[in-house]
Amino acid sequence: MWQDYEWLNQPANIDMQEQLKFTTEGDTDFWRNTYYQFNRMTGHALLKPVPAPSFSCRIEVKLHPRLTYDQAGILLYLNEDNWLKVSAEFIPDGKSHLGAVVTSFGYSDWSSRDIDNTVFDQPLTFELVCNQQDVELYFIDGETKEQLRIAHLHAEGDWKVGPYACSPNLEGQGCDVEVLAFDFKTI
Repeated sequence: MWQDYEWLNQPANIDMQEQLKFTTEGDTDFWRNTYYQFNRMTGHALLKPVPAPSFSCRIEVKLHPRLTYDQAGILLYLNEDNWLKVSAEFIPDGKSHLGAVVTSFGYSDWSSRDIDNTVFDQPLTFELVCNQQDVELYFIDGETKEQLRIAHLHAEGDWKVGPYACSPNLEGQGCDVEVLAFDFKTI
């Protein structure tokens, strides 16, 4: 299934036999400039070229978080200055986050909402729908499809999309990720 995909920041520990499994490396993230005053483009993503300007993709991913900020979801990527991600982020001592980061012209913009940590007991499902340069991002919980964000992609070019995960905690342990399904279709 993954023959058309290439790693952006390939992790050291990968198993692609029956389904995609990998372990994130610690101190990895995708973020540019805004608020925190740092730039990190070290997260792991397995990406394929987007063959059409309108498409949808859905991921079902099991994240086994260990430390604060462990996260997994979908990354839509053009270059370091233009990309977006939709995911769940683990916060062990409080509410975790469902959210989206949209990065345009080198500046990240994050929207999120709190969610109970029990969300990580089951696989997480996210959907990305791109119509030309407008993108809708969803979290799916059983029969409920919740819109998390609508964004516009300002840059044009050869976009790529696929599963991503990272472990921004500076203690550097990483976490295990299982991609149970990743469906892509042009619309």
